[in-house]
Amino acid sequence: MMTLLGFDIDAEVSVAGGRIDATFEMADKVYVMEFKYEKCAPDATDEEKRALYDSALGNGMKQIKDKGYAKKYEGTGKQIHLAAFAFLGRDNIEMTTELYS
Repeated sequence: MMTLLGFDIDAEVSVAGGRIDATFEMADKVYVMEFKYEKCAPDATDEEKRALYDSALGNGMKQIKDKGYAKKYEGTGKQIHLAAFAFLGRDNIEMTTELYS
């Protein structure tokens, strides 16, 4: 659907440090995305879910930075955004973003 709207989306983008889960590229910016899934008990408390989210989001953002995923887009003149997504099941999704500098 996003491709039909004119957005350039790519999955499993190979870079020197590994594979970016997905990129979403527009004329003036690009989003470098990492997706993490954490198993969560159905009866998990809000605190337990928060801890899982924080861990998954932190690990996703760390992976983007440690593996240099954004370097591919340096020098393009585009604003680079790093985005980590955490899934604890079908209905439990969170994300965090940072501007790459």
